[in-house]
Amino acid sequence: MPQTPDLQPDWQTFETAYDVEATWFKLASASLAVLGASAFKDQAFSAFAFNAVSFPSLSLSFDTDPDNRKRGDYPPDWSNECMEVDVPEIGRLWEEGHARIEAALLELVDAADDGQLDAIEEGYLHSLRKTMVRLETHGAFGQIRTCARFWTVVTQVDADTDEEERLLEQVRLAAVTNPA
Repeated sequence: MPQTPDLQPDWQTFETAYDVEATWFKLASASLAVLGASAFKDQAFSAFAFNAVSFPSLSLSFDTDPDNRKRGDYPPDWSNECMEVDVPEIGRLWEEGHARIEAALLELVDAADDGQLDAIEEGYLHSLRKTMVRLETHGAFGQIRTCARFWTVVTQVDADTDEEERLLEQVRLAAVTNPA
C-alpha cells in the first residue's frame, strides 16, 4: 500500500485495500480443513485462538484439555500454541496466502506514529474478532473434532482474558443485531 503524505496510516483503509478479513477467513477455514485431515484428525480440541503473539505476528493456537480453562490456565497454556508449526501444511498455507498482507502490514506499522499504531493494533484485533465470529457462524470448526464446550478467543501475550472475551462477545452480538 503506497504511503503518501496525504494518506495517514489507518487500519480501515489497510483492511479494505488488502481484503484482510476475507483473507484471514479463507486461510483459517482452509487451515481447519487441513487440521481435520492431519495426524490430529482424531484429536478433540477444547479451544482455538487467533494468537497475536507480538503485533503484527499471528499464530493459530489450539488446546486439547477442556479443564484448562476451568483451572484458570488460559491463556497461555495452549497444547498447540503454533499449530502452523505442528502441521507444516498449515504453515505453508499461511506463508503463501498471507505474505503480501504481512509485508504491507509491517510497512504500515513502520509508517505509523504512536497514536496511529495504537489505533492500527486495535483495528487489527477487532478484525481478528470479526473473522473469529465469521468462522463460528459459518460452521468452520465443524471441520475438526471439538469438545462440547469449545472455546474461541483472540488473544495477545499478557492480555486480560476476561476483557478479550468481553470484546469478542460484543462482536458476536453486533453480528446478530446487524447481519451483513
